[in-house]
Amino acid sequence: MSAATANPVRLAGELTVQTAAQHKDTLLSALETGNGVTLDLSDVSELDTAGLQLLLLLKREAAQLGKTLGLLAPSEPVQDVLRLARLDLHLNHSEDR
Repeated sequence: MSAATANPVRLAGELTVQTAAQHKDTLLSALETGNGVTLDLSDVSELDTAGLQLLLLLKREAAQLGKTLGLLAPSEPVQDVLRLARLDLHLNHSEDR
């Protein structure tokens, strides 16, 4: 699937226990209504385990629906958490286009 056919969603600020629930319905809806989702994470300033769980939920739901989840330009804090959790290869990154 190309990034052009996926719903683009941009997240900014913290993706933490305080904000993950706020994003959950929006992100799942974007996944259900399109052929996939491309998450622009370039402006995410913090990612904790709740945010990581949300990304993994989206990945699982995408797979079950036969759709894709792409991460576009994950910020350094996002990359650090993905590497630490050894999920940097599991949650594929889209190239910055």
